[in-house]
Amino acid sequence: MTTTPPQTAPFAQSVRILSTALMGALVFIGIAMFFVLGADDTPPVWLVVAQVAAGVVVHLVIEAVGYRVQPLDPGLSDADAGTAARARWQSSMILRFALSEVIAIASLVAAFVLEGGILAYAVGAVVSLVLMAVHVWPGARPVGKVAIALEAAGRRSTLREEFGVPAPGPLQQF
Repeated sequence: MTTTPPQTAPFAQSVRILSTALMGALVFIGIAMFFVLGADDTPPVWLVVAQVAAGVVVHLVIEAVGYRVQPLDPGLSDADAGTAARARWQSSMILRFALSEVIAIASLVAAFVLEGGILAYAVGAVVSLVLMAVHVWPGARPVGKVAIALEAAGRRSTLREEFGVPAPGPLQQF
């Protein structure tokens, strides 16, 4: 017996489109920069190490501040709670995006200043894209972390249902 997944809510679809556009922009910038920077230069090794290290630092910063949202007030109606949950999700998602993108922007600057060519940008863009895949894309992990923070005061949010993410628990359907 198979079960059909629930219909994706319009909000979830718009968030996925936004996330795709934000992540795709780094790729399109890379394509444009390929024609500007060329592929002749190689970035210094220390730059690549610094980009990866910056990725680890940004990941830790996002873990520390990127999922902090104000819990939903237990007295809110279902409609108001849903609206507040969506707004808090969006603001935290944009914060996580901005933090993730810092490495790509700094790598773009480094590609021009250090003459590291397109590879100097590409390494930073890949680090940023990995961070975005983990923290910005509305998957089970980011949605679950924000939902837990929203529900800290006891008011249930509908964020998991909006994105079609199962609630955590010992019994999960496969």
